[in-house]
Amino acid sequence: MTQTRRAGVLMPVSSFEGTLGIGDFGSSAYTWIQNLAKTNATIWQILPLNPVGYGNSPYQTYSSFAGDEIYISIEKLYATLQLEFDQEPVFGKRVNFGAVRTLKTAYLRNAFQHFKKDASYDAFLEVAVTWLDEYVTFIALKKLNDNASWTEWKVMKVSESELEYERFVQYVFYMQWMDLKKYANDLGIRVVGDIPIYLGHDSAEVYHHRDQFLLNRDGTPAWVAGVPPDYFSTEGQLWGNPIYDWKAMAHNDYALWADRLRWNQEMFDVIRIDHFRAFDTYWIIPGESETARIGEWKIGPRNHFFDAMYRQIENLELVVEDLGDLRPEVLELRDDYDLMGMKIIQFNLNPHELEANALVDSNILVYTGTHDNQTMADWTDELTIKKYKEITKNLKDLGHDYPSLWQQVASYTLSLNANWAILPIQDLMGLDNEARINEPGTIGSPNWEWKLDLNTDLTDAFQFLATLVTAFDRVVD
Repeated sequence: MTQTRRAGVLMPVSSFEGTLGIGDFGSSAYTWIQNLAKTNATIWQILPLNPVGYGNSPYQTYSSFAGDEIYISIEKLYATLQLEFDQEPVFGKRVNFGAVRTLKTAYLRNAFQHFKKDASYDAFLEVAVTWLDEYVTFIALKKLNDNASWTEWKVMKVSESELEYERFVQYVFYMQWMDLKKYANDLGIRVVGDIPIYLGHDSAEVYHHRDQFLLNRDGTPAWVAGVPPDYFSTEGQLWGNPIYDWKAMAHNDYALWADRLRWNQEMFDVIRIDHFRAFDTYWIIPGESETARIGEWKIGPRNHFFDAMYRQIENLELVVEDLGDLRPEVLELRDDYDLMGMKIIQFNLNPHELEANALVDSNILVYTGTHDNQTMADWTDELTIKKYKEITKNLKDLGHDYPSLWQQVASYTLSLNANWAILPIQDLMGLDNEARINEPGTIGSPNWEWKLDLNTDLTDAFQFLATLVTAFDRVVD
């Protein structure tokens, strides 16, 4: 695949300033995109926008299709419906998911009472036909059952008005997001969406397609996903997602996955697939296990799956997270489809690796770190004095002469042969670990809660990025 040298920023929507306690599709997002475009960077990578579930994680969601209403801009919605909006702004450096959801739901419920269906609403129903009714039924029933897991539901009948409300919410989400994406695209920015390979057990897809997953008779997972002990956790990571029944999926040409990728292709310009290695080999853990140490590797669907996807979906553009301790077959699978893989520079700053990184294959995406890493400023602060001086000298010898080591690493990352280079916003700002997005192997606060506050000044960060984009020939004509 021929790729242009590009630069970009990893910035979750939830981390914008917003006005109601969380970043959303409102004015702060438009301003940020406008400023990003001025740097000549052409990639904006986000985290999943699906309804956050357990631990408020965007990787444990109630649907792999639907959008979370917490990202809806209430101001924009009320302006569209010509409704009065007099809520005092809510800012801060952390997202309080419960408070945000309660606040926005009240405004959404009121807006629904004033909403009138039109041609654009009908068009949305048509484009979302493969998943919308399943999701609205699931989420309405879940709310009716006090948000309990579907295996514990008692009430199984929901009113049509509640279904209509959930359709309205998804319509508003879709329209606002597509407007924001178009704004980015018109400024020359491509949006890279992110989808986890696994689905949450408490999701519409698992509820409606139980035959596609390895479940017990009572609906609980017979086997769950995770990874054995690794760099991030000595205990491994017990994710808890149900495992696909790949044999059952193959019988209908992986239809659920095809629908999922087709929808995400509608929503984003490029799709990043998390934990790509599981298509080759995946770690299965007994459903009742309390640790990821107990498990075994199984062979995944490999080429059979990707052949089916490319046969069914035109112009499918993927990048894949191929990190970790991999067997050679994972990289062979990646290269069979000329997929762009990834490299984390934070893990590759030893002297011999610096030279090797300069020779990385061009069909790769390099990061200083991702949402799962320490911020670079925090990582460099934890180095021994000897190691700090060694890395600093090596990077300065390569021409990356900036006052701070985190700036030198950012410069080095964009200098590499890799076609795409993406920096988390935290690594452009030199923020410490209070700005870390997620710590793998842990659940709940403070994961996923970081956001910019109202007084954040990004001028220096964007100017730094603009300098690097120009210096390392990542300006796209």
